[in-house]
Amino acid sequence: MNIRLIKKQADSPHKYYDFECSQNESLYDAAEQVGIKLPISCKNGVCHICRGELQSGAVLTGGQNKRVDASKDGTTEIMLCRTWPESSCEIEVKSVYGPKELPLKKVACQVESIELNQAHVYQIQLSLPAGKSPDFFPGQYLSINFPARDDPAYFSIASRPGLRLIELHIQADPHLESALEIVQYLQTQHEQNSCVSISLPFGEACLHEPPSKSLILMAAGTGFAQMKSMIEYLHFIDYKHSISLYWAVRKDEDMYLKVLAETWEQQYTNFQFKPIIADIDDRQGLDHHDQMSDAVLNDHLDLANSLVFVSGSPKLVFSAMDALTESGLPETQFYSDVLAYAKRSDFK
Repeated sequence: MNIRLIKKQADSPHKYYDFECSQNESLYDAAEQVGIKLPISCKNGVCHICRGELQSGAVLTGGQNKRVDASKDGTTEIMLCRTWPESSCEIEVKSVYGPKELPLKKVACQVESIELNQAHVYQIQLSLPAGKSPDFFPGQYLSINFPARDDPAYFSIASRPGLRLIELHIQADPHLESALEIVQYLQTQHEQNSCVSISLPFGEACLHEPPSKSLILMAAGTGFAQMKSMIEYLHFIDYKHSISLYWAVRKDEDMYLKVLAETWEQQYTNFQFKPIIADIDDRQGLDHHDQMSDAVLNDHLDLANSLVFVSGSPKLVFSAMDALTESGLPETQFYSDVLAYAKRSDFK
C-alpha cells in the first residue's frame, strides 16, 4: 500500500514523501527502511513525538488496534510507530526528512584554533557542542552567522562527518576585505573564549551515501576543502573504487595542503593526485581551468562509469561541465553547488 507523508511549509511548497507499507509493519518502520527520517523518542520515555494527522485512508492504530477511517472519522491524530495501514493513506506530519535530507540546525561553537597556512589560507577548527551534534553529508557547507552582517558567510566543511571538530579553510588575501573581516571576528572570539553561531548543513553536491562508481574530484583554490571532506570520509569507510583528485591553482604556493594530498597518494592505492599549476600571476587568468579539464580527459578515456564533483568559480564549473559532457560524461553524473545558484548564460 502506498503511504504519502505531507510536510506543510508556510513559506515554500509542501513536500511529499512516498513509500510502500504492508499491513504487518508500522508506518514508522516502513518509512525508516527506505531512509525517511521521522522524529521518535520512545526509548527516552517521550511519546507523541512521531504523531501525524491521517488525511485519507484507513489504519489500525494504538495499543488496542483501533480502526480509523478518514472518510468517516475525519482528520485524526495517530502515532506512526503504533499505526498499521489497511489501505493507501495520506498523513500530514510536522517533521520529516527524506533519504537525502538533513535538518538545518543552528549551533554555538567554540573556536578551537586558527592557523595561518601559506597563500593567506587560514585553517579554522570549530568545536561542536557536546552531545548530539548536527549531521552533515561529506561535501556540504555551513554558514557563519556574523553579527556585523545581515547575511551569513558560507564556507565548505573540510572535515568528514562524525567528528567533534569542524574544519574550515578561509582564504583571506589582503584585498579580500570580507574574508579578512570574518577571520578577525573568529580570532576575537577565540581570544575571548566566546562562541560562534553556525548553521548547517547546506548543499546538494555531496555524498548522500557511499558511491558505487569511481570519483573524479576537481577543485580550484580553497575548493579543496569540499574535496577533503569527501576524501577523508571515503578513506574512513574503506571505499574501494578509484578516487582521482585534480587541484588547480595559479601559482605553486597557492596549493596550501599539497603535502597532505601527496600523503594520501602514498597511503591509499586507489587514490591519485594530479596537481595543476598554471604558473600565472593574473588573478583573472583562467588557464588553469582548461588545464584541469584537459588533464581529466587525458587520464580518463571513458567517463561513463565515473561521478564528477567540481568546486570552484562558476566559470570553472561550466567550462568543466562542457568539456566533460562533450566527451561522454552523462550530465546526471556531474555535481557542483554552483549549479544551484548560477545561470550558464551569465558565464559564457
